Order: sequence, then C-alpha cells, then structure tokens
Amino acid sequence: MLPTCPQCGRDFVKRTHREGLLEHVLSAVYVYPYRCQLCTHRFRAMEWGKRYTKQAIDKRQYDRFTVSVPALLLSDLGRGEGTVVDLSMGGCGMETGVPLQTGALVQLELSQEAGEKPILVESAVVRSVRNKFVGLQFLRLQPEDELRLSRFVHSLWATSKR
Repeated sequence: MLPTCPQCGRDFVKRTHREGLLEHVLSAVYVYPYRCQLCTHRFRAMEWGKRYTKQAIDKRQYDRFTVSVPALLLSDLGRGEGTVVDLSMGGCGMETGVPLQTGALVQLELSQEAGEKPILVESAVVRSVRNKFVGLQFLRLQPEDELRLSRFVHSLWATSKR
C-alpha cells in the first residue's frame, strides 16, 4: 500500500528517484522519496520491510494518462494545432505538424470542454521529437492553470481506477 501525500491527502503517489546522500542513507532504514501525481509535492515516507532493487528508472516524475485533447502550440516558428495523446502534471506527448527541435521552448493551450477557458502552459521544453510526435516537459504554469490541470489529471486518475 502506497503512502498518502501529506499536502493534499490523496494516495496517487509514485516513488521517485533518490537525490543526494541523505536519501540514499534513509533508504537503508526504509524511508523513500515520493512525488504526488496531483499536487506535485515531493516527500519522504517509510515503507517498513520494503526493498527496491535498482532498475532502469523511468526519468518521468509523473504517470501519464492516455487522452485525446485538442491543443494549440505556439513556438518561434509560429502556431500550429495538434492533439495531446498523453498527459500528466509534468508534461505531455503531442501529435502535431509543427516542426520542432529538441530543446525548443514553446507555449501550449490545452482545450477542455466547449465554453471553458483553455489551460495555458506558459513554458514547456521539447524533450523528444519523433516524426509528428513531440514529448513536452512543462516548466511554468500560472497557479490557476496548474490547479485546473490538477483537477483534469485527477479526473483522469479517478476514471482509470473504476
């Protein structure tokens, strides 16, 4: 059973990689780092008797959910439409015809239901480009947009648990 986030109280957390000497020492006494997948809070929790073996760790801090969300991408090369195909609090995967390079900074507007204001990601970095698929890491959102994104991701998580 996974711990709950001390900030928001939800149990949608993911064990994350250890950072620094202290976290490596603490893991000897079963204290491991976690990241809340909804409010993004990073914390440590004890899992008595649980040992993690070293594996190739996914570098992502957040789980992604499969979606199909229309989006508008704004870059130095112009504007373009696309579809977000996977989404998390930390980033997304998107299908788009906009020519981008790894390391480019972009803005992203995620459309929600008709009549609702889009979620604006003020700054995201392109982490991968494969054909028409782009992997983005979110760098900056306004608190209001981050809250709206958190609610959207929470609804995806709640639906996946059914």
